Amino acid sequence: MSTVDDLKRILNELSSDYEVDISAIVSRSGVPIAWNIPDEVHVETFATLSATLLGASEVVYTGLSRGTPKRIIVQSEDGTLVAIGLSKKALLVAMGNKGDDKVFQAVDSAAKKIREVLQSEAEI
Repeated sequence: MSTVDDLKRILNELSSDYEVDISAIVSRSGVPIAWNIPDEVHVETFATLSATLLGASEVVYTGLSRGTPKRIIVQSEDGTLVAIGLSKKALLVAMGNKGDDKVFQAVDSAAKKIREVLQSEAEI
């Protein structure tokens, strides 16, 4: 099984175990690496904007002499989007609608597994 297959498996588990609707592993420059996204969502746009969101937040924190943000959270009545850095080169972004704590738990659990996969291969 390839690294991308392993990453896709983790994203599929994220969907089935935690009811996360949309998830993707994205390069810091916004290129999609692996994803579990409905067909009507444009993965390239989702990836680019997610990387921009996390990157911009990191610039704000750096400019204020604060530590790098652990995660970025965007909430609406219809769901919660969470972006979390995986490495210097990649991030995980996920969206769910089953309550914030459940989405945070899901992202943290998936991020741990993804980091293990990335560390076992040449890091993405």
